[in-house]
Amino acid sequence: MQTARITPPQLATDFKDLIEHLALRWANAELSPDWFWEGQQLPEPISYLYIDYLNTIGTLLLTTQEPDCTQLIFMSVLNQAVQLGKSSLWVEEELKFEGMIHGADRADFLRLDLEQTASSNTGILDDATLDRYNERLTRFAIPQDGQ
Repeated sequence: MQTARITPPQLATDFKDLIEHLALRWANAELSPDWFWEGQQLPEPISYLYIDYLNTIGTLLLTTQEPDCTQLIFMSVLNQAVQLGKSSLWVEEELKFEGMIHGADRADFLRLDLEQTASSNTGILDDATLDRYNERLTRFAIPQDGQ
């Protein structure tokens, strides 16, 4: 017997409380005011609205199809962002990344990502690429305070 899939209309009904709870955690998190995109600081911060948080978390839930997994991924990324002094833009990008690799072999995917980055840069890996790899590699080893 197959489990029913989570559909977009359910985000506003069956999963509304979970999504709103996580969005409030994100909105209240002490994140960096600095905004970086691909290693470069942006001249103007990107404005995030509460609806942006709701949409990003809803997309993650539709991708994982598992509320507990969505909450674990979200809290791991958010806790890591606070610990590392990252911004909301970083949180959004990392939630997209985690949703993309959900169900894949994590270690293999991270190695593949690193190899592809190296091959596209003539074999050279810069510090920012290695930092991102290490952040992603250790994300779920960080204690989950206040979950």
